[in-house]
Amino acid sequence: MNQIPPRIKLYLLKLGFQPNLKGYRLLARLIALAEEGTEIMPLKYFGYKRLAEEFGVGEASVEKDIQNAISSAWLRGDVNVLYGEFGETLDEDKGKPTNKQFLLTALERLAEEQNRLPAASEK
Repeated sequence: MNQIPPRIKLYLLKLGFQPNLKGYRLLARLIALAEEGTEIMPLKYFGYKRLAEEFGVGEASVEKDIQNAISSAWLRGDVNVLYGEFGETLDEDKGKPTNKQFLLTALERLAEEQNRLPAASEK
């Protein structure tokens, strides 16, 4: 299994994700795969399947574990940080983003953050 880049871990921790949850590891790996250019959409056919094979679990388990990790972050995380990052992407019925909404917004925020960092040659 590939290592998760520290900036992905830090981003998820900032949002209130708990690293002891399996969904945290699955979500972090899914973000890393997407950043590496691996096809993960639609999640049901590519992303969840890839993670299920890699982690040796069922696809439904992958989806549910990620949902649980997101739910847990929304219950325990800093509401101001969460709504600052995801306010416009919340599912109106659930009050939190769907797995897909979370993933796409997280990828966008991480890309924005990466673009703000000085290049190695500028340090």
